[in-house]
Amino acid sequence: MIALLGFRSRVTPRASLLVQAPIEKIFDLVDFQEGENQRWQRTRVTCTLVDAETKTYRLNFVTPLAGGAVQSSQALFRVVRREAPRYLEIDRAGLEGQSANNQLLKMTTALNPEGTGTRLTITYHWGPRTLLAQLLARADLWGSVYRLKGVAETGIPDYRTDALISAGVAIVTGIISLATFVIAFGWIIAPLLVVALLIHEFGHLLAYRLIGQPWGRLVFLPFLGALAVPRLGFTTQGQLVFAAMMGPSFSVIVPLLAAFYVWLGGPFPDIAVMMGIVACGLNLFNLLPVEPLDGGIVLRSVLAKIMGRWARFGLIGMGAVIITAGFALQQVLLIIFGALALLMNLRPRAIDPGLAPMSRLHVSMSAFSFMSTVAAYAVLLRHFMTYVAAT
Repeated sequence: MIALLGFRSRVTPRASLLVQAPIEKIFDLVDFQEGENQRWQRTRVTCTLVDAETKTYRLNFVTPLAGGAVQSSQALFRVVRREAPRYLEIDRAGLEGQSANNQLLKMTTALNPEGTGTRLTITYHWGPRTLLAQLLARADLWGSVYRLKGVAETGIPDYRTDALISAGVAIVTGIISLATFVIAFGWIIAPLLVVALLIHEFGHLLAYRLIGQPWGRLVFLPFLGALAVPRLGFTTQGQLVFAAMMGPSFSVIVPLLAAFYVWLGGPFPDIAVMMGIVACGLNLFNLLPVEPLDGGIVLRSVLAKIMGRWARFGLIGMGAVIITAGFALQQVLLIIFGALALLMNLRPRAIDPGLAPMSRLHVSMSAFSFMSTVAAYAVLLRHFMTYVAAT
């Protein structure tokens, strides 16, 4: 399953909707024109013609974040075919010598009158993406098309349908994952595990909002867990570590409430105890200092600040420790994740490229947050195991 999710292939999502608006109005919304416009996204786009002969434009994307901050990026696109107001084909430019992985390579927009409205069809051509990224590419395209439909019909992007698409992805993948967890763990543990995963990933989603980003997407992974995907990249290591720690830190509320419920003497205490054990076990495992787990992300960023280019040797050493522990405890998962840590760091690599490094204060706060969260789960897990032994 891990290998399948990591397999990359090209993906060409397509979305088609009937829009109750004139064809010329819709074409003006999707056409590349010199100047600044909001388009139909949350992002403000500035379009600048850089080569009239090849019809190449530079698009600057600026997304306002909470607190007045902004996040910006840019890309080159070439108008290959333009037949106003029915067809527009755009190719990506400026990627020579770069990897096509996760890159949007081509966009085509077709418009045709249909009844009292216009049939809008948009197709994206992506470079190689993982299976999960392919799913998100389709969801993102449909969200974009509905936002465009809202602008064309009412002047306001349809963010509601976009949010419903995100919720639909989470619900469908959650149901599929629940079924796989039932196969693996049985009917009692499976729903508790899904709830624990949901709350854990909500902590990550909340972190994205707290650092000023839009709400991310939640996707459950059959047999593996779940993933909260940010809509924007991080700009600092501090943001990355904060988002990583918010999952397990926020989830402490689950075993705390379970312990309080048992203390109050509520009905069905065994279910509450089991919920607490599942939440503690899940989050303690997630805090293992091995990538791609949250604990590994924290360790990677902290070591990059402390050890610089030697950080990978620290990560290799931690991977070896995890493998040794896996053999000693006869835990295959520990061996697998320890091996991943070794393989990811055998060759030199850039750690958190493009992100502003953490300050010493951030390193200290990250270490304290990590150790206190681990300690909280360890104490709570011991409490629940003591209860089980006593009953």
